[in-house]
Amino acid sequence: MRCLRSFNFLYPEVIEMKKIAVMLLLFVCFCSAAPAIAGDMMSMICRNQVVSVGDRKGEVSMKCGPPLSQSKDVAKSRVTQTTIKKKSEKKESDDNKAVTTKKKTVNERSDTWTYIIGGAYRFLIFKEGKLAAIEAGGTAN
Repeated sequence: MRCLRSFNFLYPEVIEMKKIAVMLLLFVCFCSAAPAIAGDMMSMICRNQVVSVGDRKGEVSMKCGPPLSQSKDVAKSRVTQTTIKKKSEKKESDDNKAVTTKKKTVNERSDTWTYIIGGAYRFLIFKEGKLAAIEAGGTAN
């Protein structure tokens, strides 16, 4: 390496490669930090125990204790289900298929538990009794 430093003026591509390597390293660091900046997490530490998406309410309650607050929400969403059935197996044409479309409204229930961890709000969102998302909030004053 000492030899390369003394001949940098002869090999500008060495300097250029170093610049590219540093830029690539910065890009990789930024991309790996992007999910944390976005506010959604896959897991968090609560009382020295890891709580992860997919954990049940009882597990989270044992690891983190009672939440600061709880809220129950119901969101209505419209679901469309399309089924294609063949009328007969002899022909594969489009005229020979029956298309059935069902539309229904589904009530999706979710519970949100709020904790203060490390001086910041954490919102744990449960769907069907399982932890579906962990969202980061602002700092608690």
